[in-house]
Amino acid sequence: MQIDWILVIAMVLIVEGMMPLLFPKTWQGYIKKLANEPVSTVRHVGLILFVIGIFMLLLR
Repeated sequence: MQIDWILVIAMVLIVEGMMPLLFPKTWQGYIKKLANEPVSTVRHVGLILFVIGIFMLLLR
């Protein structure tokens, strides 16, 4: 399986940039809430997103 890493990074940047571009005030609110969460909660959210991403890769 050949992966075009430039394409992967570009897609991540596009997706990550959509919220602050389209909804800057909402995005700032999310960032402020996230900054006030305990580290363990942030880590759990990261783990869940990571597992979902791996699962999606395995489905293709």
